[in-house]
Amino acid sequence: MADVRTRPAGADDALVVAGLTLQCALHRGGSTEPGFLDRYARSWSAQLRSRPTWIAEVGDQHAGYLQASLLPALPWPGRRDGGGQLVVDTFFVRPTHRGIGVGEHLLRAAVDWARAEDLDEVRMAAGTHTRPMVERVGLRPHEAAYHLGLR
Repeated sequence: MADVRTRPAGADDALVVAGLTLQCALHRGGSTEPGFLDRYARSWSAQLRSRPTWIAEVGDQHAGYLQASLLPALPWPGRRDGGGQLVVDTFFVRPTHRGIGVGEHLLRAAVDWARAEDLDEVRMAAGTHTRPMVERVGLRPHEAAYHLGLR
């Protein structure tokens, strides 16, 4: 693997995360819009604790990011307090940095954080190309889910 560094994104990284999100959207066929970076940065900053994010760097470049939602568990009879889920929402490695371990570094950082936070599980959808990497990190296929898009 290349010299990949990962770090949790903090409040000072709002525009970096916004820029990586825009790159992700463009790579997936989306488009840009005036004011998007500022709008995204404000919204992400307001959700910082519930939307943990990790940034990968290679050299002096931002190579990708992983953003998740933190879903704390509610109390339940017979279950310990704490726990919950970390659900990976956005996982993006810039095309110029693929194939050098950036994605695996990002996912390992998120899993390590979830363990340190004493969460119960990490969930992530994985496509054909990412399944081997996701399984190397320890995630396994899980029951099928249903989805209803409302917009």
